[in-house]
Amino acid sequence: MSADAGVALDRDRHVKYWKRCAQLLPEQYTAGESNRMSFGFFIVAALDLLDALETATTPEERQSWIEWIYACQVPFTGGFRGFTGTNLGGMRTPHNWHWDSASLPNTYFALATLLMLGDDMNRVKRKECIEWVRSLQRQNGSFGETLGEDDVIEGGDDPRLCMCALGTLCILQGRGLDGGSESLIDATKLKEYILNCQSHDGGIAQQPLLEAHSGLNYCGIATLSFLGLLQNPPVPAYEVAGQTGLDTEACIKWMLDRQTTWVEEEDEDEDEDEDEEDDVAHNSAEQQISSSVEADPSRLQKTIAGFCGRCGKMADTCYCFWNAGALAILQRQHLVDIEALRYYLLGKVAHLIGGFAKAPGELPDLLHSYTGLAALAIYGEPGLKALDPTFCFSRKSVEKLKDVAWRSS
Repeated sequence: MSADAGVALDRDRHVKYWKRCAQLLPEQYTAGESNRMSFGFFIVAALDLLDALETATTPEERQSWIEWIYACQVPFTGGFRGFTGTNLGGMRTPHNWHWDSASLPNTYFALATLLMLGDDMNRVKRKECIEWVRSLQRQNGSFGETLGEDDVIEGGDDPRLCMCALGTLCILQGRGLDGGSESLIDATKLKEYILNCQSHDGGIAQQPLLEAHSGLNYCGIATLSFLGLLQNPPVPAYEVAGQTGLDTEACIKWMLDRQTTWVEEEDEDEDEDEDEEDDVAHNSAEQQISSSVEADPSRLQKTIAGFCGRCGKMADTCYCFWNAGALAILQRQHLVDIEALRYYLLGKVAHLIGGFAKAPGELPDLLHSYTGLAALAIYGEPGLKALDPTFCFSRKSVEKLKDVAWRSS
């Protein structure tokens, strides 16, 4: 996709935003120390997607991040904790080890970040981690987040954890999922679980019989894609979905229906015409968009359109990726109104200081700033690397899998 004359990604501004985040996290994240691994993933993945990881950071910084990630590895399981604050060290006993447990999402974030940073992963406790992931699968086919006392599976029960489990196995194993008695996991039950999470309207929900949600839908589709990658030879996600029994066409339609022109709340106390005039006067990008509408009145109702997460909801930056990303996995991303999506991301939620906000008028944050970039990368936005929608980071970094220690040996 070529850059549009009306709106364009200010790459330098976004690089500065992410570089600041790498040096000093915004104040609102100081209370989320236990999620530091996910923060690190977003920062490294964004700088990588902007092709600035090696220019905006020093080799010493990148190596220090690698060392910190390994400091979060739990020797007993091979998985990774979210931060070093729960490392009990010499105080670890059989009675308190479960307080310092690895978690599935942090393990996927850690391995993905090591990959992006160019580490060969020779210090990853690969065999232990694979066995630990296997132990987290429940009887219904889904995965838990961590092992508690007496090896009880704890944590959520939804497609998010399924995606993290399969993504972790895909990085650590790469093939051989269907191996009879040697199978890593029960793939049949996992497929049944994802199928049962598909709601009556086509989208995938958090659990069976619940309302479909774009974020959970993406994780369900990504799980099926990882299942295909783990087969030898790899099978496209669309074929795996068909094998699973998922109504793929209904799911695609549900995602396309999430694109909406409701992109911001209207002020009921002021005249709508005055609101529109004020918005245009204070946003040069929207001035240019308005000009294009005058030139082509047929685009009046769909000039700016983001994506929402559920029926009847307003657009939100992260859902632009959760929907477009899942469509890209199924090779249907071209069905989106791409121009309207670009106008939403670059003309409505791109922030003056860099990054993307959740909605117009809000401050940028790590999640929405990364998913905004990822959504644009799906459509070849100039200044961004190509994105692998299944792994949720750049294709160039995914290609580094061939250089990890256990494959090169």
